[in-house]
Amino acid sequence: MEIIYPPLVEEGFSYLLGQKQEVGSKAEFYRSMVKKRMISETGEPTDYAIEQGWIKVFDEAEGLSLENFLKLYPVFQRYDLNQFQQINGFWEIPLSLKQQILQQLSEEIFNYDEELQLKEYLTDR
Repeated sequence: MEIIYPPLVEEGFSYLLGQKQEVGSKAEFYRSMVKKRMISETGEPTDYAIEQGWIKVFDEAEGLSLENFLKLYPVFQRYDLNQFQQINGFWEIPLSLKQQILQQLSEEIFNYDEELQLKEYLTDR
C-alpha cells in the first residue's frame, strides 16, 4: 500500500534529497514538519510557518499589478514582459511561452525556488 503525503511534504522531502541531506523516511519527515508547526496534520501550511518564511503561499489575487505579480513570481523577470497580458484580472502568457517554460522545466535549468514558482503558476492553467 502506497501512502500519499501532502504536497508540502513531498516537495520538502524532494528538496532535501536534492541537497543530499540525510532525511530518513517520508513518514518521519511528515511527523517532523507537524511537530515543528510547519504544517497541520492535514498537510496545510500553518500561519506560524508562513510568518517565519518557511513556507511560501502563492496567493495570486485578481487584479494584481504587474509589479506585485513579479514579486509573487520573480522568475518571470527573465522573460519579455511584453508577452504578459492581464485577462479577467490575472496575468497570462501566450501558449508559445508556456511551451518554452515547460521545455525548460524538463531540462532542469531552474533552481528550486524558480521551479516551484513556475509549477505553481502553471497549475490550473
